[in-house]
Amino acid sequence: MLARKINEVPVKISHLKAFSLVEILISLGLGSILLLSFTYFYSNYYVTWQKQKEQFFLQKEAHQLVHYLQQHIQHLGYQGNNKEESNFELFEKDNQRFVLNNQCLIFFYDLNGDGCLGKRATKKSLCRNGKLNNTKDLAKEVFGFKLEEKEIHFYADNRFENCLGEKCKALLDSCENKWTKFTSKEEYLVDKLQFNWKKQNELMQIELMLSSIKDHKISYSLIANVYLLNGASQ
Repeated sequence: MLARKINEVPVKISHLKAFSLVEILISLGLGSILLLSFTYFYSNYYVTWQKQKEQFFLQKEAHQLVHYLQQHIQHLGYQGNNKEESNFELFEKDNQRFVLNNQCLIFFYDLNGDGCLGKRATKKSLCRNGKLNNTKDLAKEVFGFKLEEKEIHFYADNRFENCLGEKCKALLDSCENKWTKFTSKEEYLVDKLQFNWKKQNELMQIELMLSSIKDHKISYSLIANVYLLNGASQ
């Protein structure tokens, strides 16, 4: 039996050029340099981004705080039209409806417009019975803000609701009392909260400075003015 002849195909073997040790080391060195450069620039970018993020956070918080303060301060001393048997004079100090003590401001105004400080028991109820205060929810119409241990505290005290005579006037002397926290050191630090008259009883200036708890070098300062719509003295 005849065997079939198989055509042989010649196989071409290519000889790859081998890398020398020097070339390998150079390649590794360049790769390391590129990796280190990328890591360096990424780290810088991340740090910068974090700082900007914290700065924007402080800016947002500062403007929100000042806006809230302005909303209430502009109405300082306001009283609705129904002033019969008004109880405002029970709480006034030297004919003023506020006390400004640098880093503490406490004042009151007729938030619900019923002519009383606090809420009438009924629509026809008097604000006072002689020298006895006769309103409820007094603290809702008393506003106080002060800086204490890097935090803003606000007034929330109803102890004067049933006050009599001279004891009512102690309300505006409450800056030294314990108030409720309005901001928290767990979020940011309040380095400055200051109230000053730019024009007595007409234009008040608010200075506020916040700093980061993550990096004390990051801070944001804000100065804002607020016009009193009714004047501080009524």
